[in-house]
Amino acid sequence: MAESIDLDLKQSFDDLHESVLITNQDRTIIFVNKSMERLLRAKSEDLIGSTTKRFFANPDKFEKMGELYSTPADQRHRQTYLLELVLGDGSRTKAEVVSAPLFDTERTLKGLLFFARDVSERLALEEQNRNLAYTLEDALHAISEGFAIYDENDRFELCNANYREIYAHSAPAMVPGTSFENILRYGLDRNQYDTGNLSDEAWLAERLASHQKADGSVIDQRLDDGRWLRISETRTKRGGIAGIRADITELKEAQAKAELAYKNLSLVADSVSGSIAEVGLDGKCLFINKTACDWFKGTYEELLGTRLRDRLPWKERNFVRGLFERAKQGQPVSEEGTFHFPDGVKRECQFDCNPRFNEEGDVDGLVVMMSDITDRKRTERALAELYTITSTRELGHEEKIAEILRLGCEHFDLPFGIISHVMDDEYTITHAHSPNGELDPGTSFPLGDTYCALTLEADGPLATVDAGNSEFSAHPCYEKFALETYIGAPLLVDGLVHGTVNFSAPEQRNRRFSSADIQIVKQLADWIGHEIARQLDHQALMDAKANLERMASTDDLTQVLNRRAFLERANTEIHRFRRDRTPFTAVMMDIDRFKQINDQYGHAIGDRVLRLFADSISVTLRSVDVFGRVGGEEFCMILHNTDMDGAMAVCKRLLKKISADCQLPRLDETITCSMGLATPVREDVEFSTLMQRADMALYEAKATGRNKCVAFIPPLEEAVGA
Repeated sequence: MAESIDLDLKQSFDDLHESVLITNQDRTIIFVNKSMERLLRAKSEDLIGSTTKRFFANPDKFEKMGELYSTPADQRHRQTYLLELVLGDGSRTKAEVVSAPLFDTERTLKGLLFFARDVSERLALEEQNRNLAYTLEDALHAISEGFAIYDENDRFELCNANYREIYAHSAPAMVPGTSFENILRYGLDRNQYDTGNLSDEAWLAERLASHQKADGSVIDQRLDDGRWLRISETRTKRGGIAGIRADITELKEAQAKAELAYKNLSLVADSVSGSIAEVGLDGKCLFINKTACDWFKGTYEELLGTRLRDRLPWKERNFVRGLFERAKQGQPVSEEGTFHFPDGVKRECQFDCNPRFNEEGDVDGLVVMMSDITDRKRTERALAELYTITSTRELGHEEKIAEILRLGCEHFDLPFGIISHVMDDEYTITHAHSPNGELDPGTSFPLGDTYCALTLEADGPLATVDAGNSEFSAHPCYEKFALETYIGAPLLVDGLVHGTVNFSAPEQRNRRFSSADIQIVKQLADWIGHEIARQLDHQALMDAKANLERMASTDDLTQVLNRRAFLERANTEIHRFRRDRTPFTAVMMDIDRFKQINDQYGHAIGDRVLRLFADSISVTLRSVDVFGRVGGEEFCMILHNTDMDGAMAVCKRLLKKISADCQLPRLDETITCSMGLATPVREDVEFSTLMQRADMALYEAKATGRNKCVAFIPPLEEAVGA
């Protein structure tokens, strides 16, 4: 192929970062570059002249790729493969391989050029991202309402099972990447929606406009089977749309019954968990259900005839007054708002105000319903933010954990958030969130003094908002820390108990923890457990890599640089010298009569001499100097920024130190060393030439009596030429 391809393969490809391999038309390897040697973990001399069959984990793949060599010329083009390779050391990896045909001037195939790239880490990251997505799906499935997310281009991303169940007719169209409009059209085509008096296109346009608004406002939607849904959609931080679908069919039916049969209003209203009241045009209460009595902190008799809105803060009074004025015009009003009720609880509510008509058709009163949607809204916000935190690449491990603790404190409205590590009976704070930094990571307590002991015993989430009036009051933690509110869950790492995730406060929480809260704390614990496990795996991998690198560059016996690692460092010194003329001296060293020591005293004694010799020199050299074992009893060192005179002085001191440090009781003779010194010249491109000159000086030292230092002196004609 060299005749038809006019290029120097080594010059063209050897130093490329990409791994390159070239075969001839008989599939015989004719060239590999350095990167390919590293990828395959095999030397070029072992590869050239052979085929790549031994590296294929699946031999059928090798046979299949043979078709490249027999494909007609007009059909040959670049091909890409994902292959599992068995490397030279027996390990396996995944690689992406790209092939391209090589032709001569007559368009005759002369061989194939292959580029390869190790993609095992990329595939592992993709698998990790898939696992993270599964965790988020688990969180979504914990929501009792239907929940879905569409991306910034309004394409479907994911939803929970309840969402698919609500829109069963549209479920087959809910495929990632499908637009919201197409999903709506799919449902319309199957009569999923009750469009009322509107045409399909008019209904679709109205629904799309509401969807794109996505400002958190609520709309009601009726399905063809008679069910009613309450829809709330908001923009995510990425520009997408997150929506909640709640089945409010029962609520709608309750409203209808109240309007049709006022006599039964009390029974119906008291069965509803929200606040229901009827007021006159002056705003005075004519009827109120039990839940509303609790929220407004009064009895039925105390509240009847009063204006309930007067018990709210002034901003909320103005908000309610405005809704009343709109409803008096004869149209139902529906809004979401946050209210601070007299019972001390702040609630996010769905406020529905419906006009009541008399026989003449005039409005003579209003029916007001307030549904507590706090848990739903908080869950929606928490899941959306959890998705943002866990999916971003802008945050590191510690930052993500800190953000999740902050999110938990905000979601549960509690000041303290803790991640603990439990070992034996000791509870240690590893991460903490608190208003003024009161909690210090690293602080330890006996496990039995914490509520988390109860959580671990329960083997699941545990919560209380009134510890003093529960079984928590008998626990040592209540006496020691006086925590009235607590919610926590076990933290598992790789299936084993690592500790707990918990949130707490010294005051009672006004709202009881809901089932959604229990699921949220469990999801937070699950995700943190996954993140800790991932970080531990990553650290173990980094430690193993560092250990392998150290082992690959260190001589097993003497624990100094081995020949390969030393020569790599030495060539760096040559390059530095050629770049900025930083002087240095290379010193070749050989232990005198070492073979005689091995023959007379055995290899065990010889090995001890080598270790003593290497230790004696290593502790003397500076950190900038380089020292390694380059042969059996041969060593070499590089004295950085040191000329010949300075190096000679160092070597003479070392000779004395070696004679003092390297003696063994069983040896009769003194251990000595001969040294040859050489300094670089501008013609030196590789360290090997300088090493040869130092070796020549070493030979002279050996020949003229040993235990001495000899500097290399070039022959007269070389000196004159220089």
